[in-house]
Amino acid sequence: MKNMIVRSFKLGDEKQIVELIRSARRKTNIKDYSEELIEELCQEVNEELIIKRADKFHTYVVEINDKIVGIGTIGPYRESLTESSFYNIYVLPEYQGKGIGKVIVTTLEKDKYYKRADRIEIASSISAMEFYKHMGYGFKNLGYIVDDEGEYKMEKYPKICYDNSDKKQYNMRPYIDNSYYNNKEFIYQTKKKAYKKYVEKYWGVWDENIQRELFETFIKNAANDAWIIQLNGVDIGFYNGRELEDKSYEICNICIIPEYQNKGIGTQVLKDIYVYERKDII
Repeated sequence: MKNMIVRSFKLGDEKQIVELIRSARRKTNIKDYSEELIEELCQEVNEELIIKRADKFHTYVVEINDKIVGIGTIGPYRESLTESSFYNIYVLPEYQGKGIGKVIVTTLEKDKYYKRADRIEIASSISAMEFYKHMGYGFKNLGYIVDDEGEYKMEKYPKICYDNSDKKQYNMRPYIDNSYYNNKEFIYQTKKKAYKKYVEKYWGVWDENIQRELFETFIKNAANDAWIIQLNGVDIGFYNGRELEDKSYEICNICIIPEYQNKGIGTQVLKDIYVYERKDII
């Protein structure tokens, strides 16, 4: 891209960077997170934080015509001398899809913190996960299930050229229902496709109105425990569950659309949720 400059952070950049991060969160991440959480995250980032992080780690910016359109930071992972981590990789919404994210990651991969590392870790947003997979980063342990902070844990092993970007075929993220992103109809159609023959066989007839009413109750009562199942960035199903009074966990539905059934995905989801809900994550 013409007039593009990649350089290290300098004092005076912090104001533009704060505006960039907040814009990206409000316009890009909003489809995957609640409005309340997005605003909370936006308020957490400020100029003092940017300066402090740039002083401790290595921060790079991408400029086009003297305007900062991208940012990325790399530093030690939990003070480790052999592991590093990426932080705050963002691109202005109007400049996304133009290869700037790739330029940022490529720049970070030339930094000394990357070159010395045996392992690189990324706490990826839901929105950025497919991008990092494309860049060769894969899921860490149960990182293909969004954690309590709303992130996928991803990693790469640079020195042994180990690409685990396809370690798990599918991933799961919480169902989010807000005015910006509403996949309620997808969940209903998935449930309908998965259960219609069963209902017709054992209930005698599929009543659209009754099923819609039952589904609305499900969304109302279980939205916080409903998860979307994806395969290569495509929604292919969902599951929902709930914690009971005795602290045990009940899985209510695992629905996979017919064309993805009988491929072991539902079985793997069941096994992983069994581990995940008991917090037995290493």
